[in-house]
Amino acid sequence: MTVVGVARRWLLVTLTVLASSTTARAADTLCDPASANCRTQLLTLIQNERVGIDVAFWFMQDSRYMSEIIRRWQAGVPVRLLIDPRANPTYTGNDQMIAAFQQAGIPLRKRTAGGILHWKMMLFAGQNTVEFGSANYSPDAFVPSTPYTNYVAETVFYTDDPGVVNSFKTKFDDAWTDTVGFRDYANILSGLTRTYPTYPLDPAMNFPPSQDYATRAVGRYNAERVKIDAIMYRITDQRHTNAIINAKARGVPVRLIVENDQYRDPDYPWDAWNVDRLYAAGVPLRWRGHAGQNHEKVVLLYGQNMSIFGSSNWTTASANSQAEHNYFTTKSAIFQWFATQFDRMWNNSVANETAPFVPLPPDQPSYRSPANGSLGSGTSATLMWYAGAWAHTYDIYVGTSPAPPLLAANVNLGPSTSPTTYQRFMISNLAPSATYYWKVVSKTMAGLPAAGSVWSFTTSASTAGSLPSGWNDGDVGSVGVAGAASYGGGTFNVSGSGADIWGTADAFHFAYQSMSGDGQLVARVASLANVNGWTKAGVMIRGSLSANSPFALMLVSAARGTALQYRTGAGAAAGSVAGPVAAAPYWVKIVRSGNTITGYTSSNGSAWTTVGSVTIAMASTVQVGLAVTSHDNSKLATASFDNVAR
Repeated sequence: MTVVGVARRWLLVTLTVLASSTTARAADTLCDPASANCRTQLLTLIQNERVGIDVAFWFMQDSRYMSEIIRRWQAGVPVRLLIDPRANPTYTGNDQMIAAFQQAGIPLRKRTAGGILHWKMMLFAGQNTVEFGSANYSPDAFVPSTPYTNYVAETVFYTDDPGVVNSFKTKFDDAWTDTVGFRDYANILSGLTRTYPTYPLDPAMNFPPSQDYATRAVGRYNAERVKIDAIMYRITDQRHTNAIINAKARGVPVRLIVENDQYRDPDYPWDAWNVDRLYAAGVPLRWRGHAGQNHEKVVLLYGQNMSIFGSSNWTTASANSQAEHNYFTTKSAIFQWFATQFDRMWNNSVANETAPFVPLPPDQPSYRSPANGSLGSGTSATLMWYAGAWAHTYDIYVGTSPAPPLLAANVNLGPSTSPTTYQRFMISNLAPSATYYWKVVSKTMAGLPAAGSVWSFTTSASTAGSLPSGWNDGDVGSVGVAGAASYGGGTFNVSGSGADIWGTADAFHFAYQSMSGDGQLVARVASLANVNGWTKAGVMIRGSLSANSPFALMLVSAARGTALQYRTGAGAAAGSVAGPVAAAPYWVKIVRSGNTITGYTSSNGSAWTTVGSVTIAMASTVQVGLAVTSHDNSKLATASFDNVAR
């Protein structure tokens, strides 16, 4: 094995490992762009090729590779390129490289499958050599700006191992002739044919998406009993995180180097979630201390003498969606090379290449409702706030003191995944005519907090709107505007926003009470605001307050008539049975008998028409009540119900 780009004292160790090996094998070369020019060897391979060059990349920005490949093509050497133009908007210059290849007449095919082409490889048929690893073909991936202090950490691997080279020949031919996941891009002048014999894949190779990277890697982590070291650019697949935490828990020493920029990349918020979990579990972590980037993807399993490296990050896309290439090898010289590199980076033996990982706090929660100092809340309220991308658990403080006590700790609601995604926490059994104070403390998975300010709201008097004893109300699902419910003079007024009560999850406001066993609810929908033709109000039986709960709703709509709508199981698609074409004021009734729920309508409250029945298995105790959805998540719709009776 050839070793490039390692300080001299480390070079001696690696050469000793190679010299002690008695097994003859192919030449493997690892080059470390922390200190070495790893570009020269690749350019030399291109320049020396006389038989054929196959190239596949996610992106290319270094025109030196493009120019040399075109020269070989012009000299009569066959060239094939697999590309993915979806990289163009993010990686400046990739489109220009592709255009130059196209103009030169080189045949190109592009990946069109859902997962991107994440390969970074060049195959040289006449030299029986393949180059692959984690490095994209950018100007800074193969050569340091300043050795050890300003570089992109990458794995750059060259080999003429027949098993590995032949595996790439077969997989490249597979992709070249694939008419489902790839399409012709340019200069395909004849039929798609294979260039090489079809070889068996080397058992040490791993080619997602057809071979799941995470399944194989996690299996090896679970088998490790001695020690695990890893350098990983991006971590969003919790299967890896869970397995590493489990290894730590069973006493296996673990060390992990992560990338700073990924930890706070808003496009990948689950990286912070996973890294913080590792930190909270006591896994020793360091991150990049040098300028540049840590783009390497390496795992070392000491008890198995195994190095895992290639193009896959610890992400679900890298596991079984994107086109990737990884090597699970037990070659001793390769393992020793990576172990030496890792120790150098971890211990900062040459320069400050890594620094202790320091977890960061989340954003301060930004409250939405109830508005500070607002009046008129009923017997329940839904606290809503924007949490940002980094918070995952929350401490909720609510009480009648300006310094409210803790009501609920470590409520796992997750992050706000978009600017309009709000976290919600419903509180009920509020006293009438009382001022309540509330506060939210957001926390990361590492436990770092960010406290919001204290806001207040005042409930309405019992004679002016609070619900009767035994009734509660609250928003169900993801509503854009908080709803409310009140009662007075025999009339319930319920206001709700929400996209709909339909599909696999609902969004509406619900005034409800518990019901055990068989029973019914009758009401007259006295009035209903016409926010949308499908604004709905009606009587509902519901398995739970979860958005995807099974339910049955006998409804009156603003302009689409009546219907019995239902969901037979949690997360199932909703169904509907049309009833009479009528509008408020109109009577509705829903009846539960065993697992059968039946909906009825009436124009006068005495002569009832059966709309339909549906079988829904729910627990003995359900929630029954009055439901309103505006069918417009930015607006409230109000319905009034009278003659409400069980």
